[in-house]
Amino acid sequence: MVLSFKSQFKKPIIDGTKIHTIREDKRNRWKSGNEIHFTENDNCFNIGKCISTQRISIYKVANVYTPYTYKTKGNKTFQIAIDGKCLNADKMNNFALKDGFNSIEDFFNWFKEDFEGILIHWTNFKY
Repeated sequence: MVLSFKSQFKKPIIDGTKIHTIREDKRNRWKSGNEIHFTENDNCFNIGKCISTQRISIYKVANVYTPYTYKTKGNKTFQIAIDGKCLNADKMNNFALKDGFNSIEDFFNWFKEDFEGILIHWTNFKY
């Protein structure tokens, strides 16, 4: 199956620092064992295998600080849950880096609104 990426994610995928991706999967297509064709501008630059998937939710929440929220420089507060478990701020930061972003701020500039979908893993790492 094809996974298309913006050019900023090509290097992190190749060097192994991006170990998963976030996608909608309304038709429940992604399964363990699916072959992955990593593409940028319709050019395949890597081939891998889906090892596992996990449910992910990204939510804007009330401006209340808890260990399970992150407040952006733009004063928006977010929460990330994977398989129903909320990540603390340190784990959210590590999550953003493992998803190929330079920082958690970059991550929340990309995911500005509520989102529900899946994490597609191509390594054995799980949350």
